[in-house]
Amino acid sequence: MMKERSAGFRALIKRLALRVSMSRLMTFGCNSNIPERNIALGYLFYILVGTVLLCLPWSVRAGAHATVIDHIFTVTSAVSTTGLATVDVPGTYSMFGLIVILFLIQMGAIGYMTISSFLMLHITKKISERGSRVMGTAIPAPFGMNLSMLIDSVVKFTFLIEAIGFAALWITFGCLGVETPAWNAIFISISSFCTAGFSTFPDSLCSFSGNVAVNLIVAALSYSGAMGFIVMTDLKRKCLDRHHKVTFTTRVILTITFWMTVAGTAVLLIFPRQGEPADLTTRFLESFFQTMTAMTTVGFNTFDLSTLPAISVLVMSVIMFVGASPSGTGGGLKSTTLSAVYAFVTSMLRGRKNVTLRGNTLPFYRVNSALTNIIVYGTVLLLGVLALTVSEGFSFSALLFEATSALGTVGISLGITPGLSVAGKIIITLLMYIGRTGVLTLAAALMTHAISQTPAKTIDIAV
Repeated sequence: MMKERSAGFRALIKRLALRVSMSRLMTFGCNSNIPERNIALGYLFYILVGTVLLCLPWSVRAGAHATVIDHIFTVTSAVSTTGLATVDVPGTYSMFGLIVILFLIQMGAIGYMTISSFLMLHITKKISERGSRVMGTAIPAPFGMNLSMLIDSVVKFTFLIEAIGFAALWITFGCLGVETPAWNAIFISISSFCTAGFSTFPDSLCSFSGNVAVNLIVAALSYSGAMGFIVMTDLKRKCLDRHHKVTFTTRVILTITFWMTVAGTAVLLIFPRQGEPADLTTRFLESFFQTMTAMTTVGFNTFDLSTLPAISVLVMSVIMFVGASPSGTGGGLKSTTLSAVYAFVTSMLRGRKNVTLRGNTLPFYRVNSALTNIIVYGTVLLLGVLALTVSEGFSFSALLFEATSALGTVGISLGITPGLSVAGKIIITLLMYIGRTGVLTLAAALMTHAISQTPAKTIDIAV
């Protein structure tokens, strides 16, 4: 009898899951055939719900003040896993408000449709055709990687790594005498893996600048999230099957991640900042951590970044521009995009017909996508910086750093975020939203179905 009831209940849940369209609910009733449009509207849904929740009176601490613009800014920063804030987040928001922010970070990092697709996959054992198109757009898996397996890995891997990070940080914070170590550990663990950069401490992680354990745990969580689920799934398969061949995408991501970490750490070590500690171990730890936080786009800081020299600010901006890797929780242009553009340039200079990288020929649609991405991404960044120079009175380098951090969903700043005008907050909010949605995704979402059927005339142009 109990088995029959259980089977009947599961059948009911399955029928309801098939009838209820989560994607339609999360896109304000719109279920477009354009996957990019569903993704853009999905993140807007998160932002709208989050803003409503933070505007509730019990979301803000007694005596604290935050405007609606501040709430929108904070919510967008959480959903985009950026970490920039116009207010002192732990000092402004109550426990309820911080839980809302943490939930938005988690949902924003895992990605639109991933959770609903995961549930549908386990309830109905299948994903709708439209859902598959949206997920295929949201998670650019390489050819040959099963989408259902990747979705399953994304969710399970996320919660597993966050749980391990929570346990490690809980023990570490407990040994250091930090108040409410469990709460701080779960918040920092999720924020680190999701490369969000929000902290329960008012100084980010500056209090732990010399603590090796905290630095390495946060770095391990951030790298795990930023390198992406493609890499982690690939490496897991390699561990389980020694005959499995690691994909070319994974090798490229690991190589770029390694050399960017080395280069950034070296620059920050060679060019000292104001008030830099004399201890070489602490200096190395700070240089490594800030390079890591810019590259993974996690957004924590262990010292005042306004003390950096101009050369370090420029290098950090370049690292933030490149950012993390595809199908991960980080933002930026993406390391694989950089590799494809590099391969295109070197192949053209050598007079090759095909675009090759490490002896492998890249498909032209990947190269075209990379070239389009870097041009559109750079254009959006330029427009954002130009708008900020008009609305704000800060130095150009500080505005460039802020805009790059926002579009790359990094979250580190030279200290100008709280001083932004209303117009500046709106500009940064838009950049964070574009960065999380993806410049090409948003551009495709805004395109119409109208495509000219008239054959294009072939004409030459001098370049």
